[in-house]
Amino acid sequence: MKKIFAFCAALAMLAACTSPVSTGVPAKVKPVKNIILMITDGTSTSLIATARWYKRYMQDSLDMPLAIDPYICGLVQSRLSDAIIPDSAPAMAGYTTGVPQKVANISIYPEPHPGQDVVPVDGSRTYQPAATILEAAKTMGKATGIVVTTVFPHATPAATAAHSASRHRYHDLGWQMASQDLDVMFGGGIGILNDAMREEIRSKGATLLENDVKGFREFSGGKVWSLWNDDIMDYEIDRDPQDEPSLSEMTSKALDLLSKDKDGFFLMVEGSKVDYGAHSQDPVEAITEFIEFDNAIKVAMDFARKDGNTAVVILPDHGNSGITLGDARYRNYAAKGLDSMFVGIKDCRISSWKMSRLLQQCPKEEIPATFKEWTGIDLKPQEIKVLNSVLGYTESDYMKVSHAYNLQGVICGIFTSRTHIGFTSGNHTGEDVFLACYNPHGQRPNGIITNTALNDYMCRMFGMPSREKLVELSDEHYIPHLKLFEGCEMEMVPDEDFPTLFVRKGDVTLRIPAWHSEVYRIAPDGSETMVPTIFPSVYMQENGQFYVDRALASQL
Repeated sequence: MKKIFAFCAALAMLAACTSPVSTGVPAKVKPVKNIILMITDGTSTSLIATARWYKRYMQDSLDMPLAIDPYICGLVQSRLSDAIIPDSAPAMAGYTTGVPQKVANISIYPEPHPGQDVVPVDGSRTYQPAATILEAAKTMGKATGIVVTTVFPHATPAATAAHSASRHRYHDLGWQMASQDLDVMFGGGIGILNDAMREEIRSKGATLLENDVKGFREFSGGKVWSLWNDDIMDYEIDRDPQDEPSLSEMTSKALDLLSKDKDGFFLMVEGSKVDYGAHSQDPVEAITEFIEFDNAIKVAMDFARKDGNTAVVILPDHGNSGITLGDARYRNYAAKGLDSMFVGIKDCRISSWKMSRLLQQCPKEEIPATFKEWTGIDLKPQEIKVLNSVLGYTESDYMKVSHAYNLQGVICGIFTSRTHIGFTSGNHTGEDVFLACYNPHGQRPNGIITNTALNDYMCRMFGMPSREKLVELSDEHYIPHLKLFEGCEMEMVPDEDFPTLFVRKGDVTLRIPAWHSEVYRIAPDGSETMVPTIFPSVYMQENGQFYVDRALASQL
């Protein structure tokens, strides 16, 4: 009998060792008060190791972990509705809405692509705005914030708080974000603002700061937008702290402000320009931007651990460039140390973007000395010749720097040639992206999960039964106007700034400007009363539909 028990025990142990480990989102998720979602844009998983070794090399210490290291728990399939290699807008929208969508889409239901869709697509919802987890947080009375280093209506921040079929419509997206009543908005993009948009931001009770680092650092309460530069903020390696705060400083300030809300908060933080460095194939930009993002992770983790009711979710939207620690030229690699990998860029104190501007401003004979001053690199005669030949060639699209003959691309090539860091391309890549989480209750996803499962996890951490709650919010606040106002007289007045929908029933008219959270009820005597909506109304030019709040029907 003892032998039988021993045999059964052995079988049980063998089964425990060989049975697959359960992976995915935990079956039960205890709600938390706050969620911090941190996105490192365009970051291949190998960049983690590259940045960690660079940090150890530059600080001459092997005891240099990254802040993210203890929290890595799995991988996420960041797919589109019809493609496996995503672009930033729909990749982020998949996380925020739980709806995979097509290239360039900003948090909407996608158009079917028969024969190519990789997930089921509901064609009856095409172009309907898909509610985001930030918008869900608003309905719970929570404070909301966004921190980025790119322009504020860029792909990732826009997919958190706005809706469009195209990420390139900065006017439409910017207005929606200005009308979204955010508690905190930090980033770049002053050049996108106009006076009317500034007034819209202030009308929500927010303080608007522009290139005001002193005002930013002294600000202590209330809603605030703090923006820098006409375009993106400076790269971390170029940043003057007297002019701009770092990503980690902005994260700290956002947490100080948002944590004053008794109902909790949702904060999205993006390390925006890792993606820029990867597209350009600039190892210095990519590494230093990721290390600053890691500094922001430490800020978030310190807050979350002290608070005890905050979860932190960290991942890229997609991989980029296939960066590798070791390239095709790296022979006899197992016998070589850190010097062989990083010594060529250890004195580099400038991004390729800024270096290209410096070289265009200095006399040709001073190019070698200027390059040496900022990078420590002695240019070879052939490199000097090539730089002189491309001084007049610039590429304004950061996604195309590595694809064409241009000054910044040549500089990136010089940087890379002094290392053994490799790039497979300057394009996005389709690998599963890393996932790191901190949950005060220890309930973290593990293994490989989908982008929709990640959204479901965040929804349940906010006390929603599942991501289906976001579908309900979409159907409550983004109803097609032809359906909601059926039987009424309707007229859409086109305008290059704001298409406006007029809806008449009897002697009452509603005036609904696109991308605003204000609707106006016009009485028979012509007087107007403003009717606020929780989310901005959205106009989709692809189908000519306004998507509006269901509650507006009661105003007629």
